[in-house]
Amino acid sequence: MSASFRRIDYSLRPAKHAERRMLCDLFRRLRPFGRIEEYVYVGFGSVWFSDFVLFHRALGIKKMISIEQTVSARDRIEENKPFRIPVDYRRSGEALQALDWNSKHFLWLDYDDPLTNEMLQDVGTVARRAQSGSVLVVSVQCMKSPQISQAEQDNTATAMERFVSEFGRDRVAQSTTEDQLYGWQFGALSRQMVIREIEAILAIRNSSNEGVGTIDFHPICELEYEDGAKMTTVVGVFCAADDYDTLRSCHFESLDFLSNPPGPVRIAVPKLTVREFRKLESQLPLAAGSNLELGTIPQAEANRFVEMYRYLPNFAVLEA
Repeated sequence: MSASFRRIDYSLRPAKHAERRMLCDLFRRLRPFGRIEEYVYVGFGSVWFSDFVLFHRALGIKKMISIEQTVSARDRIEENKPFRIPVDYRRSGEALQALDWNSKHFLWLDYDDPLTNEMLQDVGTVARRAQSGSVLVVSVQCMKSPQISQAEQDNTATAMERFVSEFGRDRVAQSTTEDQLYGWQFGALSRQMVIREIEAILAIRNSSNEGVGTIDFHPICELEYEDGAKMTTVVGVFCAADDYDTLRSCHFESLDFLSNPPGPVRIAVPKLTVREFRKLESQLPLAAGSNLELGTIPQAEANRFVEMYRYLPNFAVLEA
């Protein structure tokens, strides 16, 4: 985890804000597995703790743990943390192994950088230990693979050759092409690699759990957004075979933001003035068979607003 808080105010990124609210809605659906208030939230709070504040206030989660390896910012982090949240200043791999895995967790591994082996190792740690009903969220940057720049600076190997060398052929499908190392295609590839890592670890876990019952990972949604850098997120639930009925009763498929047919949800924040925002908001939720009164508002921006309005931030800059 890089110290990106020195460059970015995460509390003001509108697409990130929408993503937090979507995850809040999703976490709320886990109630059939037990009291949401008794889950443990684990995330990367940085100096902002925006997700911690939301999940505590909206879901009533009291036990929360922040992982932060930027020890040099310890004083600032301690000064800014709310609600007496404990902060583990070790690397994420060490901190995750030290969690009490007897509890159900909401874990958001919200990385700033493109996918790395260390991130996959973190994902593997969770997959080895997570309880049924626990949720894992993994976010990574997907502008382009670092191997692209490496190949541009040194042409002794292609970007694809470097990528395979970095992750290993067992993690990179033979059919993967260099086009998939850029942009949203790189995001899709990163999500696939995360899910495959989880499934590989669970296969080992289940083979050694003789007589205990199997546990699977059920992907719920994939998110994409761009607040300066392209980011992608994959969300899923760990579920024991005996809990399949409980999982179905969560009704994730009815979440407002999920697309139909299923596919990555692109969080596109509409470009609207405050007056336009209020005009559209006053007409929602839209009654069946009725149309929005747009005035001069572009149709495409109005459509984005209708899709996302429940999750968008509600702030504006006040100018004298």
